Amino acid sequence: RMIVSMAYPTVYIQEPNILREAGDWLGKYGSRLFVVSGHRAWRKAGASVEQSLKAAGLFFKVCRFQGSCTYAEAERIRALIPKGTDLIVAVGGGQCMDTAKLVAARAGLPVATIPTLASTCASTTPLSIMYDGEHRYVGVEYYDRCPVLTLVDTGVIAEAPYRYLIAGIGDALAKWYEAYPINEGKSLDARTRLGLKIAELARDLLLEHGEQAISENKQGKAGLAIRQIIDVNIYYAGLVGGIGHYTCRGSAAHSFHNGMVGIIQGIDQMYHGEIVAFGILCQLVLEGKPLEEIVELIKFYLSIRLPVSFYDLHVKELKEDELRASARSICHPSQNIHLLPFSVTEEMVYQAMMDAHRLGEQVKAERTLKPLYWNDGPIGASG
Repeated sequence: RMIVSMAYPTVYIQEPNILREAGDWLGKYGSRLFVVSGHRAWRKAGASVEQSLKAAGLFFKVCRFQGSCTYAEAERIRALIPKGTDLIVAVGGGQCMDTAKLVAARAGLPVATIPTLASTCASTTPLSIMYDGEHRYVGVEYYDRCPVLTLVDTGVIAEAPYRYLIAGIGDALAKWYEAYPINEGKSLDARTRLGLKIAELARDLLLEHGEQAISENKQGKAGLAIRQIIDVNIYYAGLVGGIGHYTCRGSAAHSFHNGMVGIIQGIDQMYHGEIVAFGILCQLVLEGKPLEEIVELIKFYLSIRLPVSFYDLHVKELKEDELRASARSICHPSQNIHLLPFSVTEEMVYQAMMDAHRLGEQVKAERTLKPLYWNDGPIGASG
């Protein structure tokens, strides 16, 4: 199979107040801009972006993203693109980024991204994760180019709810845990080795600076720790799959995510990275990793409030029919769980989910920890 690496945006900038210069940077790539942004994201970043675009003398139209990355939403937005538009600009979170990338690809236009959250690497990658109207995973769209520009305003992300940063840590952690087993024991080319090194460095930085970054986020401070975690969540995570291509893309953890959403009741209230984080635990159990290794990761999760069981994923009741339906979806031939170096069955996946759940609950009980709660209710109650 041909290995095509599309590793990063043409330009990536992470700086406080970079949005004040958004017009200058976006003007290098287009003069007639179509901006796609959600309501909350535009409230946070819109004033700075709009003022900068006007100061740069750029024509622009703003289209409000309606919250879910579906083909219907992408077609709705594409129909609104004014004639003569030469650059699509996405301002917001991961699903907004993914939708705008699909719109740009189908319109034959370049895309620039301005993430307002560090919850995924969507702003730097040449792909979109697609859902249906019920938020069930549909598949992945791949493109022949990365975004031409990514502007990350550290201050905007530092002021965002810290739960998004935590979710981003869960998503970025998966890069190492998913890429390593599908390459273990193989003769690796240079790009795969580089992708694995970046994934390993990302994991180390997350474990080293994650707690401090969340502390800074809670205070709205753009300190050194959060700046490093922003780069890991947005930039490094995108680099891993972009450089390694098929050899460093997701495997089991994301398959667990894909097969859980839309099937297990309650889980849809969780963020992508939170579900993926639990998927890592399920994957480690499926791989038969040492108990001590899994428990250590669970303890890290608890220290930063990532979910370690189905109860933490807002699942109030474990229903066997739902869990087994989820296992079937996880094992669908299209899922990357089959990249693992052993045959995977629905029964193995079901048992791995249940064992990961029980182990997470056991570690919480031993540490006399209650279920994860946020200020406004149980984890997953708000989004």
